[in-house]
Amino acid sequence: MVFFEVVEGSTRLLVPREDKLSKKNPVFYNPVMELNRDLSVVLCRILEPKSFCDLLAGSGARGVRVAKEAGVEVTLNDMNPRAVELIKKNASLNKVKVSVESMDALALLGGGRFDFIDVDPFGPPVRFVESALQALTGRGFLGVCATDTSALCGSYPRACVRKYDALSLRTDFYSEAGLRILLGFIARSALRNELGVRFLFSHSTMHYMRTYLQVDTRNSAVRETGKKVSFMQYCRKCLDRRYRSLNELEAECSCGGELSTFGPLWNGVYADKELCGMMKETLGSGEFNSKAQSARLIETVSAEQDETTPFFDMHKLCSKLGKPVPKMDSLQRTLESRGFKFRRTHFSDVGFRTDAEAKEVNCILSSL
Repeated sequence: MVFFEVVEGSTRLLVPREDKLSKKNPVFYNPVMELNRDLSVVLCRILEPKSFCDLLAGSGARGVRVAKEAGVEVTLNDMNPRAVELIKKNASLNKVKVSVESMDALALLGGGRFDFIDVDPFGPPVRFVESALQALTGRGFLGVCATDTSALCGSYPRACVRKYDALSLRTDFYSEAGLRILLGFIARSALRNELGVRFLFSHSTMHYMRTYLQVDTRNSAVRETGKKVSFMQYCRKCLDRRYRSLNELEAECSCGGELSTFGPLWNGVYADKELCGMMKETLGSGEFNSKAQSARLIETVSAEQDETTPFFDMHKLCSKLGKPVPKMDSLQRTLESRGFKFRRTHFSDVGFRTDAEAKEVNCILSSL
């Protein structure tokens, strides 16, 4: 392997030089995921876990950074002996003491307890989630990343059923639907273990979906988590979308269109607004290469928690109506003048969130 040095945050990292990213790479390192790792460091600084487990560590970039930049006791694990060798080199390069393991990930989780576990596999995280939840301390934290977005977002619904025990559907808000299916899967895994969950920060960026959450053993938290898992019904005719429980499902939309049903999925907020404020402040005071991009992401994700109904795609709506696309500011003024919420979304540059129903949004767009 040929290595070269990169700097992420205040951490120097030796990483393999590869022309193409693949699970067949001798040691896996993805430079595109730096924002992802920046946010992990930011959250560890705020949450202050005593122990952190980088379950599928690869080059060790995330775990070494957490050890150096957040001062946390870190365990890095990878079954690949080349990865273990590189992790040790990166720890030495940054003068941090970390525990390095080369175990099957499930075996490690079965024998240890951690305050914060990060699960970032090449592909779906499903086989690790339940074991990771069981390996967390009392009110521990879990980070989960999924890169199999085509299954989650509706391109391969049968794959989604097989992996996540949920039916996906291709919609105009497919990226949010996919994230909510991922969160719903994690929530249902927690419920099977008598745990409640609070999603701290979640996002869909480029080719992956990522969430950070805290578990809660209290009965009240378990009950509240159960209420936040439901199905969604979607009308392709008017683009209406609604969360519904099993006994509320309907066959036909009020517009006369057929309703498609998918899920189960998470119907609640997917980030904590107060924590988002702390994340932005911590980000601004630190050394992060993704600082500007991460700050915009945090700010947008925070604002859109005011409305949990999935976002509307302006272009899709206008195409259905046969109308030219108006300026977003014009739509915002009109919706807010009529007492409705309006928020932009990180999922799409042409998306917006509102508490107005589809028929009201269509009526307003027709008048602009």
